Amino acid sequence: MLAYYISQSNAYTFRTEVTSSNQYTMSLQDMYTLQNSTMSMASMSYTPYESFVSFTGSISSSIVGGEYRATLINSGSTEPIWNGTFQVYASQSIDKSVYENQIPPVISHASENKYIILT
Repeated sequence: MLAYYISQSNAYTFRTEVTSSNQYTMSLQDMYTLQNSTMSMASMSYTPYESFVSFTGSISSSIVGGEYRATLINSGSTEPIWNGTFQVYASQSIDKSVYENQIPPVISHASENKYIILT
């Protein structure tokens, strides 16, 4: 399952079946509503030696938590060259939580490797 982040650049690279065309269509099916759509793709490139496809994708009207079945089809054929899924997440530009110790005034210091021996 690939991650798709709303309002961010979503660049993908994955291995496909061998193909000779540079024209692709990414068909999507919403797993909850079974509505069909397509992903708009930009900056497409194909590496024939390793069968890698790279692109930047965008899913219109996606919602957080949505899941899509995906099929990459070569424009000259009806057979898919890649099958997979996308899960939609919220933007990751939100700051992470700041964690505190259980006793906030206590600060840990680097150890000097000194030991206290109790006798």
